[in-house]
Amino acid sequence: MTREQDKEAGGFVYDAAAVPAQPGCYLMKDAAGRVIYVGKAKSLRARLRGYFNETDGRPTVRFLLRRLAAVEFMVTASEKEALLLEDSLVKAHRPKYNIRLKDDKTFLSLRLDPRERFPRITVVRKVRRDGARYFGPYHDSKAARQMLRQLGRIFPLRTCSDHVLENRARPCIYHDMGRCAAPCTGLIAPEAYAELAAQAVLALEGRGAELERRLLADIRRLAAELRFEEAAALRDRLAGLRGTLEKQRAVGGDDDRDVFGVHARDRFAEVYALFYRGGRLLGGKAWSFERHDLPLDGLLGSFLWQYYATAPVIPREVLVPLPLEGAGALAELLAERRGGAVRVLRPQRGDKAALVDLASRNARQSFEEKRLAESAARDTLELIRDTLHLPRAPRRIECFDISTHQGDKTVGSMAVFEDAAPAPARRRRFIVRTVEGQDDFGALREVLTRRYTRALAEDDLPDLVLIDGGRGQLAVAKTVLDDLGLPDLPCASIAKSRPEDGARSPERFFLPNRSNPVVPPQNGPVVRTLARLRDEAHRIAITHHRARRKKEALTGELLRIPGIGPKRLRALLAALGSLSGVRAASPEQLAAVPGLNEKLARQVWEWLQQTGVGGVPRADAPEKGDPS
Repeated sequence: MTREQDKEAGGFVYDAAAVPAQPGCYLMKDAAGRVIYVGKAKSLRARLRGYFNETDGRPTVRFLLRRLAAVEFMVTASEKEALLLEDSLVKAHRPKYNIRLKDDKTFLSLRLDPRERFPRITVVRKVRRDGARYFGPYHDSKAARQMLRQLGRIFPLRTCSDHVLENRARPCIYHDMGRCAAPCTGLIAPEAYAELAAQAVLALEGRGAELERRLLADIRRLAAELRFEEAAALRDRLAGLRGTLEKQRAVGGDDDRDVFGVHARDRFAEVYALFYRGGRLLGGKAWSFERHDLPLDGLLGSFLWQYYATAPVIPREVLVPLPLEGAGALAELLAERRGGAVRVLRPQRGDKAALVDLASRNARQSFEEKRLAESAARDTLELIRDTLHLPRAPRRIECFDISTHQGDKTVGSMAVFEDAAPAPARRRRFIVRTVEGQDDFGALREVLTRRYTRALAEDDLPDLVLIDGGRGQLAVAKTVLDDLGLPDLPCASIAKSRPEDGARSPERFFLPNRSNPVVPPQNGPVVRTLARLRDEAHRIAITHHRARRKKEALTGELLRIPGIGPKRLRALLAALGSLSGVRAASPEQLAAVPGLNEKLARQVWEWLQQTGVGGVPRADAPEKGDPS
């Protein structure tokens, strides 16, 4: 190996002759043998030579080379295979300097399965490869459900579940409202219903002009056959369709396309997507990446493949603001997933370039808004630190509340704020097991002991423990933390504002070893943030408590019905999903449950109608149960 072939970086010796000039992936490792970066290239030799020659002055390259101790490479047959291999390696090794797009559950899609005898449209979050058609994505639930309501007014497809469809004996109220064709009772032939579903698919695909032509042809045919009532129904459907499409006209042509924009500053980047379907803008979505060490084109390319690996719909066209290496391979893979041609373009001029510019401006706006929000959150946390005399700004605050009714069904809750914003995934609910009767202090002691015993074991302690209550509740919390060996974990209690001598007392905070409460400005960010957290803990606790009481009340009453024991009760809940499902079921639906005959089902149904008990939400959702 000649001197010209040797390039050293952090003690690593690179041999250009040993690297093939073929497509593949390379894995960069640090001194401990950890994979810190995975990349792909059309020519591995050219890519690695570009990393190690002195002409590559990118800061990200120098940053990686300082940590580099070894490079491995894997050859593939094509650039497309390299893209797939890179995705697998990133998932397997989770390198520190690759971006990882986490599963985003905020996207919603509309689902219709044309293989069903009577298809229906539903709102779903998870896209499965089950042969159904998916439409979207919709940026929020409001947009998706608004589209569903608009379609329901134009195309009277069923909304009921398969179980209800199979067991209903007469049309529901939606049929009386003209919102359902009542396939459950045979009021529409399967062929006519299939045509209705096909028209709804055309509307969802944005093919409004084709659908209008189709409806006009049917109207003329029915009028010629003197079937004027049916023609009038189609006329009304056409009028509703035109009104809906007129409200949704948008710039962007008639094609389906996703338009991406990028904005970066320092080591932070924001990617923004605009979703056009049939020329209509469904909405937009932003993704933030912090501490990224990729060039922007590499970040965007990696992001696109990860996003489309789980995207509900792949459009005909993807517009990007940067030239992407491997754009052809990405287009080929997307075409295979879509089942049709896909173009990945970087427009230079015209309307498409204007759309990319719009997406980039949205990315910049989203970036600025998030930076402002983060700055405001940091300021609020600093104020909380100063107000409550904490050793550091409390990035994570856990707040606890107890809910009971005369000592019955006592539960606890934990709400969590991270960086002054709710963290729903961290909230917990507790069923108090060792305390009987009205003993809020004992219940709080049990809940805190269980929570922080586990937190100690998992090294998952917050920066502040907040209790809903006064001095007594704070004393309990302090005792528990001291007993667990956590005397330095900050804690405080918040006493709620309440009527007092014709006025209202202020929100006030009690601190350990301090006799007088701290009373911050009532309209300031400290009170607003911590009172909001306290209210969230109270909401979780009282909702959980009420659900437990109602669930036990109904299950206890159901067990009083002759012939209904624990086994049949479990069968009812398994078949109908919840207690509210049992309450809403018809006698026919109850009779379809395994283990119930028609006589017993009628007896259960009549009892439920007479008592009026039910309509209870499931107690095991959506909050996360107690893990202890």
